[in-house]
Formats: sequence, C-alpha cells, structure tokens
Amino acid sequence: MNWKKFLEELPAGVAILDENFNVLLLNSRIAEKTGLTAETVKNPLQTVHPEDLPKAMEAFGKIRAGKEDEVEYPLLLRVVRKGGYQWNEIRWKVVEDGGKRYYLFVFTDVTQRIEMQKRIEDLLEYVRLLNSILRHDILNILTTISSYAELLEDGFNRKFLDKIKEAVSKGVELIKKIRELETSTSESLRPFNLRDVIEEAAKGYDVEVIVEGNASVLANDGIYSVFENLIGNSVKHGGAGRIEVKIEASDRVYVAYRDDGTGIPINVVDRVFEKGFSTAGSTGMGLFIVKKLVESFGGEIRLENSNRGARFVLTFPLLENRT
Repeated sequence: MNWKKFLEELPAGVAILDENFNVLLLNSRIAEKTGLTAETVKNPLQTVHPEDLPKAMEAFGKIRAGKEDEVEYPLLLRVVRKGGYQWNEIRWKVVEDGGKRYYLFVFTDVTQRIEMQKRIEDLLEYVRLLNSILRHDILNILTTISSYAELLEDGFNRKFLDKIKEAVSKGVELIKKIRELETSTSESLRPFNLRDVIEEAAKGYDVEVIVEGNASVLANDGIYSVFENLIGNSVKHGGAGRIEVKIEASDRVYVAYRDDGTGIPINVVDRVFEKGFSTAGSTGMGLFIVKKLVESFGGEIRLENSNRGARFVLTFPLLENRT
C-alpha cells in the first residue's frame, strides 16, 4: 500500500512531525482548508490562533516530553484556515520507527459545533437572566402592592392608592422589557434599514429627531426597542427637545446618538448599563436591555462624555461581513 497516497486521500487533516516537531507532511485536506504546505510551515505553532498559543505550547511540550497523558484529548484549538481561523479537535499518536519518534496528528473541523455550543450557552444565560428578573423584581413589585393594600384597609389614603398604581405600572413596564429581551433570542437576524427603524421608533414622542446618513444591519425586531428606549430616555428623563443621529459605514456601522437634554450625571456614567440601576425611580431596565440587544446583534454601545445632553455611540458589524 502507498501510505502517503492513503494519507492524502483521508477526509480529515493529517500532519506528520519528526522528533523535533519539524513538519514532514501535511496532507491535501489541510492544504485545501488552509493553503499551507509542509514546505511553508516550519513550526506547527505558527498555525495556531494567538490567543490559543500558550495552550498549544504547553500541550505540544508535554507531548514531546512523553507526558501526553497530562494533555486534554482531543485537544481543542483554533488553527489557520483560508481567511481566518477554525476550531479543530486534534488527536495524535506517537509512532516509533527505526529508533526515531514521529508524531501523527489528525485535525477535525468542529467550528460549527463550537458555535452551536456558544449559542446554547448564550441562550441559557438569557434564560437565567429572565428568571432572575422575574423572581427578584416582580416579587419586589408585588410586595410593594401588598404592603400599600394592607395600609388601605386601615383607611383610604390617596397617596397609598397612587403608590399601588405606580407599582403596577412598573410591573407592566418590566414585563414589556423582559419580552424585548426574550425576543432577541427567539428570532433569526435579517437586514434592517437603520434610518427607517429610528424614524419609526421616534413616532409617539414629542421630540425632533434628525437622522443623517444611513446603513443596513442584521438584527431582529429588537432593533426597534434599542432606539425606542434611547429616545424614551432622552424625552422622559432628559427633557430633550431635539435628537441628532449620525450613521456612517466604514469598517463597521457607526451610529452617533446625541440629544439636547440635561444629560447623565458624571458620577453615574459607569453604571448606566447595569441591570436595575436608575436615578429616576424607573425599573432601571431600559439601557440594560439596549446593551443586551445590541450585543445580541454582534454590536457594542458606549456612553460618551458630553458638555450637554446624552451621547451614545453604537457600532454594528457591516452587513456584508456577517455570515
């Protein structure tokens, strides 16, 4: 049997290294996936993702030292592929031949599985989050209603009735916010025109919204909640009469959001995205939901210092870069 031809035809990536970890052979499967050949790879570590390099160095060092039992098997690393990196499970066998040691490595692409696992982990984190909100915040609201209802039994007091109505209103608002967060995990992403989204979100608010530029991003219906929350905060808590939004697309889609309201106190800027944090007696869920939704679309949001008004910068992946 021509063993080299056999290795070339295997549907998995195969590499053979000598006792000094010099690359002797990379089969055609590896060449197809990475564009690399045995002639171009002098050190197998050059194929490993920089973040995984310490792990790879430790694992390969133990394998060479005959301590392979101390290495996780199979070894999970990100390695080179054409245009980027992919997750591989790496299995190996040490072979003795002619008094020399050789190392046979087999690479299996598990990128799809790892991405699915991450998606499941993210969904579980959302479930834990929703459960936490329901158990803690709704219970507090119901406790407040119960307490004021007991006080009403001792005699009518308009203040107590107003407090009950306020607590009920908070409960309704919180349930709506939870639905927004839940939506972000249950709908597949599709293109949205940001100008259209912002103009739609502005309806119902007595505020002038000026949008400059435009771009499309991959999102779900939660994208409306992102801008409804931002605009709502500007009007309700900042007293804004004008909001300016500038949209630009370069390496990413950038959205600069600015209002002319009272702004956000400097001493709380680091906490505005925390769950439950509020300076206005609200549920404190608005900006927290905004952050979670934007992140679920692969984006980021940050608050920037401003002499007047609130200024947020949102970034999203370019539509053509999402696969």
